[in-house]
Amino acid sequence: MSSKLQLTTLAVLVSAALPAQAALYKVVEVAPGVSGNEVYGTAIQPSGSDASCFDSGASSATCEGYKLAGETRNRPDGFSYREEVPFAMDNSFAYIEDDYDGFEDYCFYQLGYATCEYWASDRWSSWYNETYSSNTPNSLAFIEGSAEKPSGAINTVINSLDPSGQPVGNFSTSSKRNEAFSAVTNSTLTSKPQSRAWASDGTYTVGSTSSKSGIGGERYYYSSAPAIWSGSDFVSIPRAGGYEVDGDYFAQGSMRDFYIDSAGGKTYGVGYNNYSDQHMNATIFIGNSATPTPSTSWSSKLIYNAQVDISGDNIHSNSVATNINKNLVVVGQAKRSGGYPKNGAAANRLFVVANANTPNAHFLNSSDGSIFFDGAGGEMGGINNFNEIVGRIDSENHREYDGKQRRQRAFIYPYGTSAQGSVESRKAIFNSKAWLLDDLTNGGTESNNNNQYRIYDASDINDAGVISATAVKCSGGYDSTSHNAYCGDGNKDETVVAVKLVPISDDTQRSIQPRGYDSTATERQGAGLGFGALTILGLFGFMRKRIK
Repeated sequence: MSSKLQLTTLAVLVSAALPAQAALYKVVEVAPGVSGNEVYGTAIQPSGSDASCFDSGASSATCEGYKLAGETRNRPDGFSYREEVPFAMDNSFAYIEDDYDGFEDYCFYQLGYATCEYWASDRWSSWYNETYSSNTPNSLAFIEGSAEKPSGAINTVINSLDPSGQPVGNFSTSSKRNEAFSAVTNSTLTSKPQSRAWASDGTYTVGSTSSKSGIGGERYYYSSAPAIWSGSDFVSIPRAGGYEVDGDYFAQGSMRDFYIDSAGGKTYGVGYNNYSDQHMNATIFIGNSATPTPSTSWSSKLIYNAQVDISGDNIHSNSVATNINKNLVVVGQAKRSGGYPKNGAAANRLFVVANANTPNAHFLNSSDGSIFFDGAGGEMGGINNFNEIVGRIDSENHREYDGKQRRQRAFIYPYGTSAQGSVESRKAIFNSKAWLLDDLTNGGTESNNNNQYRIYDASDINDAGVISATAVKCSGGYDSTSHNAYCGDGNKDETVVAVKLVPISDDTQRSIQPRGYDSTATERQGAGLGFGALTILGLFGFMRKRIK
């Protein structure tokens, strides 16, 4: 009997001797309805009320019925289809104009991986296809099995869903790399060389628009600005300083999310703006009206500790605030500069701002829970009005510089206190601590189904507690319930799929049973994931690491 089989058998015997435990979530795989080698969950439909799917008696049909949006990929993006500039930081377009050499230089100087030749080759071939070759579609968007393809679209991305489940995002055509689309339309958008939509409440939509500089460059050399629009009004938020073009740098800005404070008569937006040093810094935008129009006065507040320049050094390459909720809690991320790695990595660090009116970033670390550590990298997914934060985080802490990228896994963090809008009864479900979501899908009546999945990324969460996510799937189940379990003894194919995590409403049928670790070598052999394995290690362009 192999040691691996002995270990698995022992784990089964030990678990049989323990009291029955149950997961907090049921994993529901979503069929895309479009073709693609890999499928990613990108957004979940807002629930529209404070009703929780954790509540006893919550309707399973309702909770599983919240629509999930997603996208497929056959290959990595050349650079992200959703960002304003290449690699979310190249506002001089210096890397992208050097073709393959620029991709490799970017990886070498800004990421530091030992795998840069492979990293660059994969992305360059995709960029070559898009720019110089046939431009065959790569990103196909869908909502719950139905394709979402605006007229003339080649590649489409969905950044969020509005309250009625309508998509908010952007798409490329033969003449534009990015054009915004949402249920809220405005004629100004079609006149812009580029536009992007990030979030909408059904009345207003926020994003960015770009203007071409007049300098050469087929599909780049653009300046962008944050924007908010309704059906009748379009508002472009002023840059916080500097010039549209300053030497080799082009001003950039974007609004990623917003909250309208009707009682206070203000509109809060979050994203990034351009300042006098031409850096792209995480920003909170505050408009002096709850019904923003072109006459609304706006201020841009830099989020301190997350800015690029700290004490005269470019510690970060860029930063962005990604989401805000009704409690005015803001979340975002700041990419550590390649010249200033921390703890062996130039990581994309996640932060929280406790109150939008006092914009100071707190980077998640061990004081926020054992799943976080100083210098950990990840991707912020979102925050709901219960202050439940989701995203993904490094699940290992080896050096990335001159090494390989760290593996990452999805997490949830019930943040804050009741004074900050948190609800203690919801926090108590999670024992008031942060978890890897894999630990919350283990055990109980859903165990066999859930053991087919390991949750890689959590991209969004609604107030009902339903999460949009991306998972690695081993059809039929992994060899054990451990975090590092094999799929078919390491010889069976795994796939990348879009899933919803739906809370289990019966509190007598749910609890937390953390997954263990098999003490066997984790090297995959035989079939495995191939390209998918590299995707899940975070080498895929969709992952939107923010770097300079």
